Amino acid sequence: MFTADSLLLWIIAGAFAALCCGTLVRFVSLRGATPDVAQSRLASLKTWWILACLLAAAVVCGKWGILVLLCAAAVLSLREFVSLVGREHVGIPTTIVVFTIALVYYLLLFMGHSERVRQAAPIVYLIVLGGMRAWLGLIEGYLRSTAAMIWGLLLFVYCLSHAYLVIETHTVSEPPVGNVGWFLFLVLLTETNDIMQAITGRRFGSTKITPRVSPNKSLEGLLGGMATTTVLAVVSAPWLTGLTVGRSFGAGLLVSVGAGVLISLFGFLGDINMSGIKRDVGVKDGSSLLPGQGGMIDRVDSLTFTAPVFYYFVRIVM
Repeated sequence: MFTADSLLLWIIAGAFAALCCGTLVRFVSLRGATPDVAQSRLASLKTWWILACLLAAAVVCGKWGILVLLCAAAVLSLREFVSLVGREHVGIPTTIVVFTIALVYYLLLFMGHSERVRQAAPIVYLIVLGGMRAWLGLIEGYLRSTAAMIWGLLLFVYCLSHAYLVIETHTVSEPPVGNVGWFLFLVLLTETNDIMQAITGRRFGSTKITPRVSPNKSLEGLLGGMATTTVLAVVSAPWLTGLTVGRSFGAGLLVSVGAGVLISLFGFLGDINMSGIKRDVGVKDGSSLLPGQGGMIDRVDSLTFTAPVFYYFVRIVM
């Protein structure tokens, strides 16, 4: 019989085995590709390996490892977001306050105040940023800059943190791998959805969904990602979550499918939401932090929507 720790390690090993298969497929598919395309795809592949190792290390370390990972992602995303909005428009005082809020928020989560900070955070963002900027007389571009930074805090600190908050949700049935399974399930499905939407969209996409915001997004890509993500949800839910525990086969299947569909759909919406932001400021990527993939905001864009949606889905069905 597997213990929770050993089962978690086997699942992580299986994920790396799948990544190895994907790496082999990538090398085969790049035969005959132009040097520029090959370089970009290989850089992206290298980035995936680095991110997978960081994710695995965080999950093995448990709650504090996941908190550190999410806090780092939030800070890096905010740094890129400030650059997109314009450092000259945001200003040094606002930038300092935004990063302080982010760090204090994750510190309070670490200290065990997750329910209190989850409830209070949005209004705190509004009052602190709005009050501080008005107090200092930062009225040039007041509405755009203040609203933008509150939006950034909501996306990259508050919404993203729900990937951790789902671990803290008190449910009747704990996942076989422990509560970190909720986090791993969410991230694996979100990233798989991103990858499969891109792959199926490039190969079969012809029906554009949002040509003004993200011209490469297609209905075929959305459906391909949704189908793959839903299958993965059904397969992995009994191991990584408590969604199927104590339910009949049909009920467990229905709940697992619902989780997969929701994560796929809202992952798509999170992606195009970030595309809309980048379109507004006239850039393609958040930065060049992640070779072949853009910036941190390009990697967590889907998760900013899927994390809170999955969190409330778990609270409702469990």
